Amino acid sequence: MRRSNGAAEQAGGTWLTGVLVDRRLRPTLLASPALFVTVLLVLGIGSGAHAVLVCVVAVWGVAFGGAPTLIQTALVDVSGPADTDVATSLQTTVYNAGIAAGSLTGGVALDVLGAGALPWTALPAAVLALATVAAGYRHAFPAVRHGAAPDGNRVAVSPSVPVACSAGDRAARRSVPHGEGQ
Repeated sequence: MRRSNGAAEQAGGTWLTGVLVDRRLRPTLLASPALFVTVLLVLGIGSGAHAVLVCVVAVWGVAFGGAPTLIQTALVDVSGPADTDVATSLQTTVYNAGIAAGSLTGGVALDVLGAGALPWTALPAAVLALATVAAGYRHAFPAVRHGAAPDGNRVAVSPSVPVACSAGDRAARRSVPHGEGQ
């Protein structure tokens, strides 16, 4: 079962995300939690059928395989070069807090209600994630990415890239032309 999820996550989710992340970030961001909500519904309704379980777990891998890349790309786009390090640090913190909260909630649900309750326990969080992406169309998850051409190819916003100085202070940042080291 885990191999089904892992193979689908690597082959499907990660690869598909790599193909779509620059060209179709928002639709792919919407599709990922929508697919996961669908997976949870199918798991909740059809948890008795082994074939359904194996297929749905593979689809789960595709739905979640690229989620970290999609969210990190959206965060970097929104935060801009000056705050990318802060945004990605917060992403790591939120992911770890989410894993801890989900593990605790899932463990309690499993202990009290049994395995059949797990999809229904996770469903509200998945619907909330989907609603957050859908509602964030203006700022957090815009339809058009900053610094991207209409065809999805990245375009240079400026001829220089931000480089953090050793002080690590935003005020101490400077830009250097492309090709020069940090």
